Amino acid sequence: MSRRRKFLIVAGIVLGVAIFIPVIRHYQLRLAVVNYVAELKAKGEPMELAQVIPPPVPPEQNGAGIFCSAVALIDEDTHINYSNYVYGMTMVAPGKAMIRWQQPDVRDSEGTNSWEAVEAAVRQNAQSFALLQQITDKPDFDFQINYEPGIADMVFTNLYLSESKRAAQRLETAALCDLRGGDTASAVKNLRAMLAIVKAMRDERLAISELVRIAIAQITVTANWEILQSPNPTDEQLAELQRDWTGLEFIRAEEDALAMERADGEISLTKWQNSNSELQRYFGIGEKVRASLGYPDDNQYIWHKAKLAAQIFMWRNWWSYPDELRCLKGYEVLVNSARLAETNGSFQIALQDQAAKLDNLGISKLNDEMDIFISGKTDFHSMLSQSIVGLSGITRKVMTVEVAKQATVTAVALKRYQLNHGNYPVDLNSLVPEFLPAVPLDPVDGQPLRYRPSADGTFLLYSVGENGKDDGGDPSLEKGVTGSSFYWQNAHALDWVWPQPATAEEIQKYYEEQGKKSGS
Repeated sequence: MSRRRKFLIVAGIVLGVAIFIPVIRHYQLRLAVVNYVAELKAKGEPMELAQVIPPPVPPEQNGAGIFCSAVALIDEDTHINYSNYVYGMTMVAPGKAMIRWQQPDVRDSEGTNSWEAVEAAVRQNAQSFALLQQITDKPDFDFQINYEPGIADMVFTNLYLSESKRAAQRLETAALCDLRGGDTASAVKNLRAMLAIVKAMRDERLAISELVRIAIAQITVTANWEILQSPNPTDEQLAELQRDWTGLEFIRAEEDALAMERADGEISLTKWQNSNSELQRYFGIGEKVRASLGYPDDNQYIWHKAKLAAQIFMWRNWWSYPDELRCLKGYEVLVNSARLAETNGSFQIALQDQAAKLDNLGISKLNDEMDIFISGKTDFHSMLSQSIVGLSGITRKVMTVEVAKQATVTAVALKRYQLNHGNYPVDLNSLVPEFLPAVPLDPVDGQPLRYRPSADGTFLLYSVGENGKDDGGDPSLEKGVTGSSFYWQNAHALDWVWPQPATAEEIQKYYEEQGKKSGS
């Protein structure tokens, strides 16, 4: 055998091995994902889109049409703008809030408004408010959302999210005007419409929808607090609010949203793995977003395009599979965290478990997906699992809104007790069973909410808050932490204390400090 022939044989073997090993590695990586998905399915996890799509709402129960009509009227009318929004329960000191509707004017960081101007704007939108109130009888939305394109395309679908939040803000403004005019019944109707919107959004099953839904619920808490400061709510009105609040749930909604994100994410991933053009289209969306924000686009240069093409080739054939596996494991951690919070009644335990498991997966060290999307600096080895970083914050937000819900329901029950008995109860057991079916629990640690009546005729009601420790109902910030926000659920507050009305002196001091900060 000639030397040349031996060389060609050796070269052929080397070339064959060089081709064979990457091919084998491709199938090994892909098989690991297939096996893990099969394992999840065997556990009963919904992995197919058909398993997570919400059932259609019967036309006679669908409030989406009413909502769209109301929104169209709001959009056509320019009388209420951001400077006309009035927010309730403005915190002026730790544990203290001003009763907004009792104030002589409406002040915020952007200036001062007269109540006459706000009330005129509310009257101009009376028809839209009347329509929104009808949703109370049809608290189900079905906007015929098409989930099949995949989560990457769903993000840019019009889900009426901004319209939902804007409607809630305007309903709160209307409710505060009602309270100022002594019409508590109308204020309750507007508040119930806000709660109906929160309930109606329950089955959109997307993370972004849940975040907006939680934000609207938190807005509704502030309006509800204002109603509880009214001198003339009836027990019937408060019972209606209590039933509406009790009918809301956020933990299972989080589970459903995560299941949808996982299933829809797999659709997007399959498209990207099978088509260069689909992945390029996704990057193209990012380029348009960055261009709209004024960021330079390095990908216009030929060497960047060549580098991107090589990275996409490597990603589609090798890099995507271990990242997909880590992403799926991350989803399992988040879903199990929500389930643990539901079964144990303690978000504190669930969040600790979630943090430890995400850390073990290496996900907690990754950058947030949206930060990468905006910057354009894609790490192809973690492009998929970066999404878990952003989604991991949902559990904490659900904990916060569940605490707000429980505190609100309890505060309403306490008000009902006072209306019926003339004073506040000695303990929360006294609310059972006349006003509550059971003693309300603190979603943070699963123990009863802390409560005691005060000598001045008020009460102290609180959750142990973010740190999970009972600090005796202290609403101040943790030692060494400074901040200008007195928000009752501040992440650094020692306890999350249901606010009591601020005194005139506390309100005046607040305005003076705000004036110093603004230089006015």
